[in-house]
Order: sequence, then structure tokens, then C-alpha cells
Amino acid sequence: MTGESLVYVAWAAQQMNARRDEFIAGLVLVTRSEIRSLDHDSRMVDLLNASITENVVAAIHFLEHGGVEADVEAPTAALVYARALAQRDVALSALIRAYRIGHGRFVDEAMALLAAQAPPEKALPAARELVHRAASWIDTICDRVGITYEQERDRWVSSRSGLRQHWVNELLSGSAVDIVKAEDALDYRLDRNHVAAIMWAEDTVATRDVGDLFDGARSALGEALAASGPSLMVPTDEREARLWWPADRIDCAGVQAALAEREVSVRIAVGDVGYGVDGFRRSLREAERVKVVALSGGPASGRVTCYEIVAPIALMAADVGDLRLFVQRTLGALASDDERSESLRDTLREFLARNGSFSATAKAMFLHRNTIQYRVAQAMDACGVSFDDPDAIASVQIALTACRWMGSSVLRQTNPTP
Repeated sequence: MTGESLVYVAWAAQQMNARRDEFIAGLVLVTRSEIRSLDHDSRMVDLLNASITENVVAAIHFLEHGGVEADVEAPTAALVYARALAQRDVALSALIRAYRIGHGRFVDEAMALLAAQAPPEKALPAARELVHRAASWIDTICDRVGITYEQERDRWVSSRSGLRQHWVNELLSGSAVDIVKAEDALDYRLDRNHVAAIMWAEDTVATRDVGDLFDGARSALGEALAASGPSLMVPTDEREARLWWPADRIDCAGVQAALAEREVSVRIAVGDVGYGVDGFRRSLREAERVKVVALSGGPASGRVTCYEIVAPIALMAADVGDLRLFVQRTLGALASDDERSESLRDTLREFLARNGSFSATAKAMFLHRNTIQYRVAQAMDACGVSFDDPDAIASVQIALTACRWMGSSVLRQTNPTP
């Protein structure tokens, strides 16, 4: 009976493989929804997606080909994700719970397939075999990724970066902290103004080069901010870092120019100036919000994005879905993601920014006044808004700013012509 049960288990694995992409997409969504500590920024979500994908593929292969437990190895993407979570101080229990959720959903779906295919007298033995083999596989994988996580956690915490991260996390948690000890450990004073930033390397940069790249960018930004002392840099993981400079003001244009001059392949989200421990925390929260805007807008938003420039959008971008709905409701047909709509949006935004002056807009955009008049009329017609309604115009300006910074993520996708 065991041999026949294995045949049914292999058949169920083949059926799971046929619907693999749909299953993986659903599992990613459920995992992010049920385990909020795993619902990180886009890079971590990409790592989660890769880990789930490789794990599902490996599990299907194990069940289909009758592999033995001793030969089970955790997929590379799963180990990379475990290390990244350890570096970000996400609890191992969250990762293990994600595996249990995936295991449960996989077994439920595979057993439903068996029940529909196998005769009743054979379905139960086959289901037992499936449950046993799936449990063996998931236990082994959890052991492997757990060991990897703990090893990386020990390495990370024992390093100076790990100790700094510990004290920074204590400060950011809002709980009572011994400020003197924190300042000694961080070698950074807290009783002054701070400018926080999040810095991450572009995908084209090799991980081994990230450290030197960050050091160069940190130096350039310190000069541009006229920092009064050394910065504090704490890696979030191997490709991202949080930074604070003792600085009293931000010249966003100067910061952008400093990075452009050095041509460093990093992107930076910058918070506003904040004083003391509260300012230390608030400036980083602002940088985190700016990062959401920068990631949504992609490379078009530039290497450096500052809170002072995108503050209204950064506050709204905490829920991109709601912001997208606001933009599309406000702009109507003008919210289409195509070249013509983009041209009309740019013209209307420039026109409103110049107090409705056709001449000033034409001069700024190097276009004829009649062209500006035509485009503005077309844009307003697409929006269905009147200049006589100041509240509606204010909403249009906000929506246009969201489009400027967040691009396709808030626009209505158009179907390409076949």
C-alpha cells in the first residue's frame, strides 16, 4: 500500500506544480497579512517572495520524486531571507510561523486534490503518507533556516554594527533608556539637532562593495549638510543603513548635487531636522515615510528624496492603496498611465504652481503660450474640475504631486494595444 500511496502523493505534487504560481502568490499575501513583522519594505518583500517560491518548488520536488529526509537542503533564497531577518532583529518565531502557515496551506490543498482523485479506500493511506512526508520536510527545513538565523544573529550582535543596532533600537522603541550609556555605546551625542536618513544600494552594486559605497555617500552628505560632527551609521542589513548627522538645516538641492557629483550608486531618503531623542526618532520616521515614496516612484524620483519636499505625499503614502484611490478619483481620466496623460499632468502641475499664469508656465516649460492653454484645457476636461472650485483645485494639486513622485504606483494602468 505504501508504494501505491507514494504514487498518489507524487500525482498530488504534480498537480500542485501545475498551480504553483497561483499558490505562491496567495501564500505571500497571507503571510504578509498575518505576520506583520514580515511585511517590510519592497526589498524584504522580494526576499520573502523568493524564499517562498524556492521552498514551494523544493517541497514539490521532494514529494514528487520520493526524496529522503537526509538529503533535504534549505533553498539558497530561504537562507538569505533568514539572515536578512536576523540582521533586522525580526524574531525567529515570526519566520517559523510563516513556514507553519505555508505547510498548512500546502497540505490542505494537496489533500483536497487527493480526495477528489483517489478512491475512498486509497485516499486515506495516501493522505497519511502525504502528511508524514510533508511534516518531515518542513521540520528539516525549519531546523536548517533556524540554525542559519541563529548563527547570523550571533555574528551580527557580536559585531560593532550589531551593538550599535541594539542601542538604536532601544532608542527608537520609545521605552526608558539610559541616555548616557547609549551615547557612550554609539559615540554620538543626542542633546542636539539631528538629520536622519535611510540609504540603500542599487541592485547593480555587488554586496561586497556596499560598505565602501556607503562610506563615500555618508561623507558627501555630511559635507552637504554642514554637519557639526561625525555621523552615526547603523546597518539595517547588508544593503541598507540608517544614518544620523548632527546638523541644523537641510539644503535638499545641495544634498542632491553632492550625490550627483560623486555618481555613487545609492539612493537616500532624508528626514527633517529634529532635536534631542524625540527628534532623533521623528527624523527617522520621516525618512522611512520618504523611502516609501522613493521606492514607489523608482529611479525617476532621483537618488535623494527629502521629507521637506514630499511631506504631504509621504504622510499619505503609508497606505498606497488609499492614495491610489484618491488620485484616480480626483484626476479621473487624467490618472491614466500613458504618455499623453503624463504630458497633460506635468503641464497642469506647472500651471497651478505658477498661480495660473499661461505666460510663466510657457516660459518655464519652453513651450508656446497657446500650447500651454490647449494642454491645460485638455487636462481640466479630463479631470472634470472647474477653476471656480478652490477645494477641488487643491485636491488636484495634491494628486498631481503624488503622480510626480510616485508614478505608476498611483496611476490607472492602460491596456496596451495588441
